[in-house]
Amino acid sequence: MLSIAVRSEGADKRTPVTVASGVMRSVQALLAHIGESFISEEFGSYGRPADAFIRRFMLYIDESGGISFGPPAGKGKSELVCEAVSLLAEVLENAGSGIYKIEDAFKDPVYRSIIIYDLMQLSKCLSEDDGYTLLFEHNGKRGEFSQIDMTKAQAFLEKGGNTSGGNVVGILNSVQTKRNVPMYGFLVGEERVKISVASKETESRAAEYVNGAVRVNGTLRYSENGRLSEISDIISMEPFNKKSFGRIISAERDILLSEPLDVLVSYDARSRTWKLAYPDLGITSSDQDWDTAVAGFHDYFVFLWENYSSKEENELSEEEIEVKELLSSMVSEKE
Repeated sequence: MLSIAVRSEGADKRTPVTVASGVMRSVQALLAHIGESFISEEFGSYGRPADAFIRRFMLYIDESGGISFGPPAGKGKSELVCEAVSLLAEVLENAGSGIYKIEDAFKDPVYRSIIIYDLMQLSKCLSEDDGYTLLFEHNGKRGEFSQIDMTKAQAFLEKGGNTSGGNVVGILNSVQTKRNVPMYGFLVGEERVKISVASKETESRAAEYVNGAVRVNGTLRYSENGRLSEISDIISMEPFNKKSFGRIISAERDILLSEPLDVLVSYDARSRTWKLAYPDLGITSSDQDWDTAVAGFHDYFVFLWENYSSKEENELSEEEIEVKELLSSMVSEKE
């Protein structure tokens, strides 16, 4: 449960509806973007999650006037949404402690910048006229929004907010120059990204991985609109043939796993198609779009879980019992 209140700091203790609505829009944006960052990290997304996923993080005003959230009826408790709300409360309380707190919480430069912008908008709402204070309570703990330093936040976004060390997956390709020296390019989703290799050893490996899916580790630079534009100082490059998931996420529910699920990944350069597979459960999903292929894999897992977990063994064949037992061993006891 999350409760939010806006207190007027002026002589008139009333809070205008315009201020309250602006605060609620900013809080909703923060929660949605925090939820997006979780899904994006889990999926290894190239783009922003689809609207169906974002609706998971919608806030509602209940009959008592409090703020509530939750999954659709019958889908059980959503640990993902609960974690997003918990991080929201933490971000609200620590926003004024410095940008480094936000850097620690959001490693992805894109979502880090989005969250900082959301906090700036919230601070503006509360600074109008005589000023207002945002109070909140989550899981019995009360807190107060610590407004972000607008000058430092703006400077951070302009000078270094879109650069970070990290790794990214994409398709490596090359063209031969007139000197017969390969020039490498990198395709991330639909975006062509400039890359520069830091060592001869990494460059020699690159020749082996052309036209395949690889994970590169280096300095990531994003444009103002959140597009990855360059990867410089690449220190490592390796084939991308496995993806680990810590939880399964569909548009309607999420399933926490007892341990990371290692899924086989392949890329067909001719058809430009991604394929994810987990043979033990008979799950395969493929598409030219990475995010669509991943979402399809997660949907397939949810379908199996919902169809087998609730059935008694006498309703299942021997093969189906094996599937149920395997699924049960993979899913956290919290489910």
